[in-house]
Parts: sequence; structure tokens; C-alpha cells
Amino acid sequence: YDTLFCEQTHGLVLPPWASPRTMQRLSRLKDFSFRFLFGIYEQAEKARLQGGVLLAQIRKNLTLMATSSQLPKLLVYSAHDTTLVALQMALDVYNGEQAPYASCHIFELYQEDNGNFSVEMYFRNESDKAPWPLVLPGCPHRCPLQDFLHLTEPVVPKDWQQECQLASGPADTEVIVALAVCGSILFLLIVLLLTVWFGIQAQPPGYRHVADGEDHA
Repeated sequence: YDTLFCEQTHGLVLPPWASPRTMQRLSRLKDFSFRFLFGIYEQAEKARLQGGVLLAQIRKNLTLMATSSQLPKLLVYSAHDTTLVALQMALDVYNGEQAPYASCHIFELYQEDNGNFSVEMYFRNESDKAPWPLVLPGCPHRCPLQDFLHLTEPVVPKDWQQECQLASGPADTEVIVALAVCGSILFLLIVLLLTVWFGIQAQPPGYRHVADGEDHA
């Protein structure tokens, strides 16, 4: 679908079989593939290992901006649609549709009159309309920074490298033990064969009876 979508966006002529109905069906399958890739099963774990990585950096930027005046006023990340969907799935604000070209997920940090900071999120997915407000579940649209950090903490990986490792189960342990035993037996067998072979090679040649050449009557 992506190839046809790109060609259509750039004004190219699609093949005859790519009818509007076919494109609509392919679009639905594409949307489902996003939900399957980032959600449906073990969504919390997927969010932590996928979009949670970028979210961790955004949380860090927001915290630094709230405590330091030396940082720039604007930070921009360029990404693929899959990266954007992963981030929105981690925030639980994904609308279930593929993000169009030039989509933008916006985080805005505000300092309130009392000195505290708040975060607002917007999603710009249509050029001719204002960005859509996004509400983090469990928080109002203008979410206090500390609440934002608290609510997003579960989907931020503590050690991404370690969490991505496959847990070794009993079956894996049995396979490792079996391979170790077989390897040890094979090693001992090779040592035994080499010992026998070198033993044979080290033996002196046997004695032979040599005739004295005399004839006996």
C-alpha cells in the first residue's frame, strides 16, 4: 500500500487494478498492521520497548527545559510514520489511522503563574485545519508536568538493551546442558582415538627372522 500511496500523493497514474475500492481496502489493512505491530497483544510491553525510547528522550527534554533557561525554545525531530505511531501508542493517544505526510505530534511546555509547569499535546495531521488537542489518559489537556511524568513512567524502559533480551526458559537450559554433554563426550572420544593412534605410531618395528643363506643337507 505504501508504494501506491506515495505514487498517488505525487500525482502518478496508478495501475488499473488499484481502484478506489482496492485502495480503501489496502488502507484498512495498513491501519490494522499498525495496531497489530504496536498494540492488540502486550501493548504495554511493546510501548515500553518501541515508542517508550523516544518518549524517554522527550520527557528528559521537558524536564531540562523546566529547570534550565539555556536550552533552545524549540526542538524538532524528523521521523517515519511508524515512529510517530509508536510514540502515540506509548502515550495511548493513537487514532488508529496511518499518519499522512507532514504529520506532527506537538508537545508544548507552559509555565503557570504559580511557577509550576504544564504540558499540552497536539496532533497536526491536516494542513488546512488547526492541530487536534490530544489528552493523555488520566490527565486534563493541560497536564501538570509532574503528573505527565508520573503517568508516562510505566512505558519508559529502564534498561532497553536488557529488556529486549529473550528470557531463557527451562527448554533453553536443557538444550544447553545437552549440547555441553555431547561436546564433552565428543572431546573425550577424540582424545582417546588420538592416544591410541600415537601409541601405535610409537611402537618399535617387530623383529624378523633373517636366513643365514646356508644350505643344510
